[in-house]
Amino acid sequence: MKEIQKTHCTTGDGSPTLYMEEFDEYYHSKHGAVQEALHVYIDKGLKYWHSLHPMKGDCRIFEMGFGTGLNAFLTAETVERMQIRLIYDSIEAFPLDKNEHKEVSYFSFFEDHRKRLFKRIIESPWEQQQDISPSFFLKKIHIRLQDFVFTEKYDVIYFDAFGARTQPELWIDDRFTPMVEQLNPGGVFVTYSAKGSVRRALEKLGLLVTLEPGPPGKREMIRAIRPLL
Repeated sequence: MKEIQKTHCTTGDGSPTLYMEEFDEYYHSKHGAVQEALHVYIDKGLKYWHSLHPMKGDCRIFEMGFGTGLNAFLTAETVERMQIRLIYDSIEAFPLDKNEHKEVSYFSFFEDHRKRLFKRIIESPWEQQQDISPSFFLKKIHIRLQDFVFTEKYDVIYFDAFGARTQPELWIDDRFTPMVEQLNPGGVFVTYSAKGSVRRALEKLGLLVTLEPGPPGKREMIRAIRPLL
């Protein structure tokens, strides 16, 4: 995706996101950026995984699409209350620059104590694992999904690519195979999408796929689980 203009947009729950007019594409749901992230990735993803494995003290997440850093931030906040240690690997082909992070204005939206955590996430260097908090360890990687070589196993996968209309190359069957192969037994894959082609691709890879209630403005979303051995 070429460099394009991104502008601030206030979403339905009052939280901000970025809008790309050229593609008519938002970084998060226009119905509520924070609501969507909490529902799809925190509630249906991380918290659901934890409900399946309440005795596990460690979790590893792979995120496709670091974007504005909102999913990482909300995950870091959540894990502090869960008393588990979480390693978070996130890839992004088109990282936002400092001016774009200012444009999205999360630094103005969050309260001061939350802002400090968000700042540590956004300003952490790329390609290096950083201790963001005693319970949250972040590694941001500047790379395309199709070029990324998986070397770790994951408990939860957040698939938060732009929609198929904007980035169709990320929604083909071959893109899901390397990710799913790295998902641990009992691991959880979540995405805001409810596309039939995505569901079928995940089922062919052996996952148990369900259509879950979506966030505000979206009827359904996909959650998939790798069966226990």
